[in-house]
Amino acid sequence: MRREQVPGLALVIIGASLLVLLQLGATGEVVVAIVGAAFLVVYAATRYYGFLVPGGILTGLGVGLVLESTLDIQGGVLLSLAGGFAFVALLDRLAGGRREGGWWPLIPAGILVVIGLSQVAGGWEVLQLWWPVALIAVGVVGLIRAYRSETQSGDNAAGEG
Repeated sequence: MRREQVPGLALVIIGASLLVLLQLGATGEVVVAIVGAAFLVVYAATRYYGFLVPGGILTGLGVGLVLESTLDIQGGVLLSLAGGFAFVALLDRLAGGRREGGWWPLIPAGILVVIGLSQVAGGWEVLQLWWPVALIAVGVVGLIRAYRSETQSGDNAAGEG
């Protein structure tokens, strides 16, 4: 598929999906998921990362909106949005993406999971307790990795001399 065909394909997919949804009487929450799915279809056709990011995020958000509106799940939007971000990282990796910093979607995904689970588990009181603990744990892991990296590079330098 040529690059100049992509916007037209995206508009056709979105327009056709919206036409079907309106005829079926679907709610607005579904529209967000359909727009996201259209971006994912265009990504599948082009492998252009610029379509994967909004596709994953909008699809996750749309699924969360549908779940929360139909099943009344507290934190459903945040958890599904986290899933959308994680999906971006996963699909990029599975599609052979070896870009530096390709793990970045896992950062907002992790934050959204913590906030979403706190809503599911009992609200902000849980978050107030565990947020500082999570920060300390992540900091300790970072310090350990930095220490290991430093000692390994020191060992390599000592072995070469």
